[in-house]
Amino acid sequence: MTTGKIFLSGGGDEQATKLLDQYFFKEVPLNSNILYIATGFRENEKFANAMEWMQDMINMHGRSDVNFHMVDDLTNLNHLGDFSAVYVGGGDVDTLMDEFDRTGFEFVLKSYSEHGGTVYGGGGGSIVLGKFIDTRREIRRHYKTGVELLGKYSVFPGYRDENMDGWVSSHDSHLICVPDGIGVIVKDGKIIGDAGKSYKIYDL
Repeated sequence: MTTGKIFLSGGGDEQATKLLDQYFFKEVPLNSNILYIATGFRENEKFANAMEWMQDMINMHGRSDVNFHMVDDLTNLNHLGDFSAVYVGGGDVDTLMDEFDRTGFEFVLKSYSEHGGTVYGGGGGSIVLGKFIDTRREIRRHYKTGVELLGKYSVFPGYRDENMDGWVSSHDSHLICVPDGIGVIVKDGKIIGDAGKSYKIYDL
């Protein structure tokens, strides 16, 4: 598997994720278009302020040249060649994965990554990039596979020292556990960098 870089955020506001976001913007060329997927916030009060939050992050990193295109409906998004990166926001993981399934976008995103595209998963958005999505208790869809951009890994953002031995053995899956404010960078199914060392890896 060959992929572009994949940035996995454990969650948090733009101050908490500042270091990972800094690494992300280094991958983004000048005058770029970035697709911002806000589907997970569709039924959340955060949706109304999602673009304002994204603009604040752009301003913090001095990237006024970047143009974010926010979408919550992925219908007819069959080609991502016009985008220098795809930012998958968090929110409700089940809603996000339902939309990926309904539209076939998971295959579009996988192709984009496998052709070198840069992908960022924020909080719950990082979960859908992994092997399985039921890494947190509130997720309803047990054993549902995600987009599988991370090789052997699934992702648990917002990690707070929970013991995940049972989950790993029942799923036969490796697991990246990422606390709020921490980030992990993956390429070709291997961890190649981080924004903070306090993440935990469960290997089989």
